[in-house]
Amino acid sequence: MIKKSAGIALRRSPAMKVGASVRRRAAAGLASGRSTLVDSVLMPAAQGSAARVQYAAVLDGHTLNLRALLPAGVPVPAASGADAAGADGDAPARAHVLFISGGTRIRAAARLHRERDGQTSVQATVLLGEDIGGVPVTLGRWTLGLELDSGSPAPVRLQLIGDGAPAYGGPTRPLDTCVRTGRRHRLGLTPAGRLRLTIAPAVARAEVLRVNRAFTGTSVLFAVYGPDAARDGAAPPVVELVEQQRRTVLRHTAEPLPADATAWRVTLPLGRLMDTSARQTWSLRLVPGPRGGKPLEIGRHGHDLRSPRKVLTPPKFTVRAEDGTFVEVKPQYTRRGALQLVCTPRKSGTP
Repeated sequence: MIKKSAGIALRRSPAMKVGASVRRRAAAGLASGRSTLVDSVLMPAAQGSAARVQYAAVLDGHTLNLRALLPAGVPVPAASGADAAGADGDAPARAHVLFISGGTRIRAAARLHRERDGQTSVQATVLLGEDIGGVPVTLGRWTLGLELDSGSPAPVRLQLIGDGAPAYGGPTRPLDTCVRTGRRHRLGLTPAGRLRLTIAPAVARAEVLRVNRAFTGTSVLFAVYGPDAARDGAAPPVVELVEQQRRTVLRHTAEPLPADATAWRVTLPLGRLMDTSARQTWSLRLVPGPRGGKPLEIGRHGHDLRSPRKVLTPPKFTVRAEDGTFVEVKPQYTRRGALQLVCTPRKSGTP
């Protein structure tokens, strides 16, 4: 108890706030230094064979958004104030984004745009993954580049230098995990400063779908994503209800939800399980299957929120324990997105 209270006090202390401020300034300084390196060293060294990335991000887990400025002197097709490629929906694209991995090259259509200052930019929105109707990029590292149709037999190929990582200061952040496939997409730089996309396989996770309330407890609907998510013919998953202060672990078997092989319901009779002599905080996790591994925390992990605890606030409800005590149950999410049930006995005998 003392150890946990000390940890909470440390996280809320002014010293930790100073540390967060220092980390933010360090990140801003790193981004500024990286931009200086790109503009002062890498771009001049490319000698006109590279486009400067101004913006690059995977925002919804599977769509690459890209904007880059072409170097001066590169022969490009005529571009007007509107997008020059594909404006009518039928014209062939005159620019492409290249995905390069070893000897594999994949092309995705891009658009040319004439800026007000006379420069030409390339803009692209690319869906990633053949199984969701996008480009057939696979797991691994892909270096990104540009290909321009200059009208000559050989196209003009340019490197894409600079990460163009935008600064996010609001309540959300880029979502790098595809909600449909679970694959993770991360943009970074090669040692030479070229834009690189790294695609990692899906990892198993247990996502809360809904928290149902009842006068005797609650039921949590959740879905399992990632490897071996569909458990046709396998035993139902077992959920552990863990109270860490008293090191109490209770197990309950989940039941399947109809028409979805990945969705389950676990019913928790809190009124019968709770010790009403003190406040208790319960968390939920899945017991590893036959293949082993670590327990999976049941929570909200596939989101783009910086602080799920502040944004995701399920309503409180009251449960009547077996001894007649009324207990307030407050569902909440940790900073890591794990679901917790905070059970606080009421002092009076009325709900």
